[in-house]
Amino acid sequence: MSFKYPVKRTADWHKQGSVPVVRKLKSYFRHAKSKIGDRVNDPKLVRQSGPHHPLLEHDIPAICVVRNANNYIRSFLRYYRSLGVTRFIVIDDRSVDGTTAALSNQPDVDLFSSEFEYKDTDRGKDWRDAFFDIYGRNRWYLSLDADEFLVFPGSESRSIRDFIGDLERAGMSRAHCPMIDIYPAGALSSGVFVDDGSKWPFEVSSHFDGDGYTVKHERYGSALRGGPRQRLFGRDMRLSKFPLLWVDDATHYRLGSIHGPAPSMRNFTPITGVLLHYRFSSDSIDEFRKIVEVGGHADGGAHYGAILASPHFSEDFSLAYPGSLRFSGSEDLVERGFMLDLRGTA
Repeated sequence: MSFKYPVKRTADWHKQGSVPVVRKLKSYFRHAKSKIGDRVNDPKLVRQSGPHHPLLEHDIPAICVVRNANNYIRSFLRYYRSLGVTRFIVIDDRSVDGTTAALSNQPDVDLFSSEFEYKDTDRGKDWRDAFFDIYGRNRWYLSLDADEFLVFPGSESRSIRDFIGDLERAGMSRAHCPMIDIYPAGALSSGVFVDDGSKWPFEVSSHFDGDGYTVKHERYGSALRGGPRQRLFGRDMRLSKFPLLWVDDATHYRLGSIHGPAPSMRNFTPITGVLLHYRFSSDSIDEFRKIVEVGGHADGGAHYGAILASPHFSEDFSLAYPGSLRFSGSEDLVERGFMLDLRGTA
């Protein structure tokens, strides 16, 4: 069963969280079977800089995998600090553009490197699981990429701690927040972002697809598909992620997916936030070429290779269409049915 997104009726939110018993049982037994044959990979983490002291009870930690994000990494840190993140646990996957220097010696950033590359750690799953073990389980974590900006109801004036309270009152142990690709209103070349603190990336790449998405129950949980990569380039990519999650002993990425960590039974939930995905800008062509060269993303960067191969994709190309919307804040996303508002949930 699939559902149109954004959601128009309240009842459809409940349907997203309603999963047949057979689906739940399959998910449960898949997790149990995976645990039997589980092999823990040592990701060979190396401490580079930062305090590296244990998390305190009140800390809000954010795990992040980054490679060559110097053009926006300062905005990433500034944005999540404003939401209440107190510690950043960052694995730098061989950046060569100044990202390492930007992250080094930040008082709230624990910076790591690894003997292995992203593609050798099952798309970073081994790194993220290792951080859960190093910094401690039975607590809430953010788990992000550097080009993802989390928006939840009221996030302009509310904190991650407030959002966690919403989830806990609703009986949820993780937040389903799909990546919504953002792009400039005009040509890609017009999306020039300067990371000087005066703007956010999503104020420059300010538009997104306002329709054309579907949500379906899949192997690793509820999955959103659609967006400009499907509309323009025919790339059917899973956009769902769970960037805010309660991590206990059962929580593992290596037993699930980057888009749905195990136990996958917890991933069949309504959408309660979105990740503004800063992927299309004036730097996209160069960034996509580097992704393909490294081959570290899904299918060795095949999705980005296909976009580059499109005869229309150039600096003058515009992703906008009549259904494009300008991002104007979390309340507008709630009104338009892009996320369920849990505020006031008893």
